[in-house]
Amino acid sequence: MEHFLATPAPTHFVVATSLFALYIALKTVYRLFFSPLAGFPGPRLAASTKLFEAYHMIIKDDWLETLERLHRQHGPVVRIGPAELHFNDHDFCVTHHAQRNLSKCTNYYGLLSTLLGGISSPHGHSDRKAIIQPLFSGKTLADFSKTTMDRHIESLHDRLMTNPTNAPVNGTHHLWAYTNDIVVSYLVDKDMGYLWEKDLTKVHDSLRAFSSIEFATVLRAMPPIKKMFDVFPSLRRISPLNWLDELVFSHLQDIVDDDLENRHGKDHGSVLARLWREIGDNRIVGQEAAQAMFIGNESLLSNLTCLLHYMIFNPECVAQLRAELDTLDVGTYGHRVWRDPKVLQLPYLDAICRESTRLSSPSWHRQPRMCAEPVEYRGTVIPANVSMSFTLRLLERDPKMYPEPESFIPERWLGQDPEAQKNRTRSVTFGTGSRTCLGQIIARHVLRKTLAALVYNFDISLWDEEKDVAEGFRYLNTYPRKGAEGFLNLRLTPRFKGDM
Repeated sequence: MEHFLATPAPTHFVVATSLFALYIALKTVYRLFFSPLAGFPGPRLAASTKLFEAYHMIIKDDWLETLERLHRQHGPVVRIGPAELHFNDHDFCVTHHAQRNLSKCTNYYGLLSTLLGGISSPHGHSDRKAIIQPLFSGKTLADFSKTTMDRHIESLHDRLMTNPTNAPVNGTHHLWAYTNDIVVSYLVDKDMGYLWEKDLTKVHDSLRAFSSIEFATVLRAMPPIKKMFDVFPSLRRISPLNWLDELVFSHLQDIVDDDLENRHGKDHGSVLARLWREIGDNRIVGQEAAQAMFIGNESLLSNLTCLLHYMIFNPECVAQLRAELDTLDVGTYGHRVWRDPKVLQLPYLDAICRESTRLSSPSWHRQPRMCAEPVEYRGTVIPANVSMSFTLRLLERDPKMYPEPESFIPERWLGQDPEAQKNRTRSVTFGTGSRTCLGQIIARHVLRKTLAALVYNFDISLWDEEKDVAEGFRYLNTYPRKGAEGFLNLRLTPRFKGDM
């Protein structure tokens, strides 16, 4: 009698694993050979999986360099994902993205899918923008700019004046606290007083949203993880925005409670209160405000850091700017030149800020959009609903648009000649089309007033230039990950003693 060894039946796990592997294999084959984008140039790995971006963003930390290399190798359009084409053609990107019928690619915007920053539908975005935009411009901003903003600038000036002249000033810590105070007070009408905390290092290190870009990259590269955050909103607590969520929702709850007890409520006139009364959804309103605080603070910090960097290395610009500031009503405002309303109309100050903002465009941020109709590009038809994106840093350093693109040349923005006008109208620093950044007008006020205050009142240099050069000016990194941040350590010498 023959004895046969029984072969165990495959377990459910083995079957499920095999089916999943087969699914992945078939999906990869489709993406590589049968997808409508199969004919576009780019790395095979990028065509196969979104993890290509995550690898270069998180592991290699060379995403921008990778994009530049791919465009040098393949031309102005490159496939960087299974369903995404990346463009490095300034004129096409500005023209195409200016269309009002484009949808955002929701996967790219991670946790923002229900917020203005991530609303896919152009109609939905337009409706929400109509509610929010008046809160970031007009009389609301004008009143804030000439009162609360001026007080915060005065606090920054006074805090810097208390620093011993023989000790370095950590500009990163001071500017982080200062921009936080401005953004929070604008949105919730409360001065958090971060700038006057005794230990700025402790506050900065405990509250700053480090590694936010890496977190967003994980979400968009791994759709199942993003889906978990959509299904279980409480998971947002582990995101870098958690402390801002808690701050906003504590203020929002007071507003909601007062409105429930009394239809007119207390005198809540803050942007947050007005936003709540327009939208009426606690979660959306709270997350809109937290998003605005985070992006507003980090972008202002980055821009102000970049401004000071270029002022330090361009003393001729400082001399010209001070001469322009001297034309203000110094007799009335003294060294508090930022209080003169004409400071926002100074052409050279404006040119400096525009040039610095151009050069500080983040290297990681791109703007993916989809069109419901096919798009023709240089004789090639791109199928409908394909993600088409550009990266701000690459377009803002386009040598055809900006000769000597790596150089700091404020004069390129001055005057009314065709080139200067083209620079102003074709800039993508704050986005393009109907989806430009709502905070750009606030940023304009903060950057110009703050730079005027600092350059007019202090001689500024790096505390240890040799060290900063050796580190590659790491303090210029935007939205850094924990442990990779740099610090702008300054030597400040006051130009005036007391009031002028």
